[in-house]
Amino acid sequence: MSKKILITGASGFTGKHAVQHFLGKGYTVHAVTRHTKLDIDHKTVHIHSFDLSDKAAVHALLEDTKPDYILHLAGENSVPESWITPFKSWQANVDSTLHLVEAVRALGLTSRVVIAGSVLQDELSSAASPTHPYSLTKTMQTTVGLAWHNLFQVDVMIAKPSNIIGPGVSNGVCTLFAKQLRQLQASGKSNFQIGNAAVTRDFIDVRDLVAAYETLLLNGTAGETYEITSGRWVSLGEILSLLRRVSNFDFTIQSETEEAMEMKLPMKSEKIRALTWKPTRSLETSLADVWEYTAQQ
Repeated sequence: MSKKILITGASGFTGKHAVQHFLGKGYTVHAVTRHTKLDIDHKTVHIHSFDLSDKAAVHALLEDTKPDYILHLAGENSVPESWITPFKSWQANVDSTLHLVEAVRALGLTSRVVIAGSVLQDELSSAASPTHPYSLTKTMQTTVGLAWHNLFQVDVMIAKPSNIIGPGVSNGVCTLFAKQLRQLQASGKSNFQIGNAAVTRDFIDVRDLVAAYETLLLNGTAGETYEITSGRWVSLGEILSLLRRVSNFDFTIQSETEEAMEMKLPMKSEKIRALTWKPTRSLETSLADVWEYTAQQ
């Protein structure tokens, strides 16, 4: 009998890739969505549409499915929205996580749980002075998960990815660049303007990320936080140069400044790589796939 995995946020950018990945590996997938329909026809996909802020519904779902693994991707990931409706962000990120781990505890399940953190979350020591409401909710989300491990031995791990890239509906900077470049190309113009081309980021392909999530579910250590990165910092200017190559669109880059004002976040991927995971896709390949995807939009 195949292993059962419950994937929350299954209709999101990473969630859709996760559903396809685990189907391809032979898992029985229980996909949780809130409002967006998940267009997939597969005999081993079971789609559940409800809000994870509904504690009773979460409890009933876990009681019915008894998943071997839970990949918790659902939540509110918009910084601007968190300023407008902070309590909604809290419910989506913190309450939903608490309902999941508490249902695992209350039902006595042995489910392995991976909770997706964020590169934008703060350290717990800074929670009273957060960067924005979103960072607070992600800090508290991961804290709740680890607390339920320490208090009640729920098998929880935290995965904190860097900036995610790949084909699909995404608000990530690489997808935004690709869309803007297609609009520029269609207009007959060739001058792309950017505020600061020297700003650097670490990018991880969403498909490599999903493979890392599976590695954690199979081999990770409960109570640990795993940072998932490519290990390569690149400037936004380099991203644009690679997009110029994969698109065959000869545009010029005009940057208002070339001064890198941001500090690199101290993310390290040694722990996840020690579990034999490593990224397999080059940045250029990822960007080529993003470029092709935006042609369909």
